[in-house]
Amino acid sequence: MALKNLLAFVAAVIVAYLVAVISYTQLNLANLVEMGLSVSFGDRVGAGLHDLAGMAPLYLPIIGVALLLGFSVAALIIRFVPQLRSLGYVLAGFVAIYAVDFALGNLVASGTHPLAVTRTTVGLLSQCFAGAVGGYVFVRMLGTPNATAS
Repeated sequence: MALKNLLAFVAAVIVAYLVAVISYTQLNLANLVEMGLSVSFGDRVGAGLHDLAGMAPLYLPIIGVALLLGFSVAALIIRFVPQLRSLGYVLAGFVAIYAVDFALGNLVASGTHPLAVTRTTVGLLSQCFAGAVGGYVFVRMLGTPNATAS
């Protein structure tokens, strides 16, 4: 059972990271297009791959810690309302990323958002959505809880 939980968590972190960075890259490139620059499909793919590799040492662990805390809190709450298990983990992923952005922007960086894309509502929601997708992956990979387990 513990291995299944670990694999589900690792998959959730990786998927959340992929969605977060891809949306980060594409939103930043959209800003370039708004300024009148041409961005080809090849540029989009290249920038995406560059960001996936370049942001991993810092942003991947941040997402991992955020989801670990969020899913842990969700697990405690879900004990009392097990019928909200799926929604609970999806919301936990969403809120965990929001909380990390809030903490990094307001507590650590004194009001400056270290992740530029989160300076806009769309950018912030894209990162929170990535956390929600991670929560969805987590609950799907866990499967249906065993009725005999406590």
